[in-house]
Amino acid sequence: MPEIDSDTQDVFSIGADGVDVERIMKTIRERVEKKKAAGLYDKYDLAAVTKLEVADAKSDEDFLRYYLKIIRRTYLLDIDDFEVPSKGGILGKPAVWLKKIIWKLLKFYTYRMFTQQREFNLQMVHTLLALDRKIDKNHREMLARLDELKTAIDGDGK
Repeated sequence: MPEIDSDTQDVFSIGADGVDVERIMKTIRERVEKKKAAGLYDKYDLAAVTKLEVADAKSDEDFLRYYLKIIRRTYLLDIDDFEVPSKGGILGKPAVWLKKIIWKLLKFYTYRMFTQQREFNLQMVHTLLALDRKIDKNHREMLARLDELKTAIDGDGK
């Protein structure tokens, strides 16, 4: 998938008179930069690490090992409560309070679904790892058998 350079390519357009898209986009970018500087996105920003790790992969087997490692690290959905940041101002604390109440109400409905997704993810990880081990075992057995056949052929040819 091609990378999108957020500084040079429009992501969306607004078809309404009097709307200053550039000002809105500038405000969004400033808020994102402030949140990045505050470390709010640190645990989610894996793009640079992913690019470095994928660049080191030299073969299909390296890619497979890399993605199996990623799957092992990421199967667990985080369904715990999270920090609700305040934007300050007069409505800052009431907005945070309202968001926390809404989250508590929605958590009742979503908790079971997220736990089922977490369990499914775990089962899929174990399945993929078991398949990988089985394929590795079969590959080793085939190589050993191939060596036996080569030895048998070399022994007969001498």
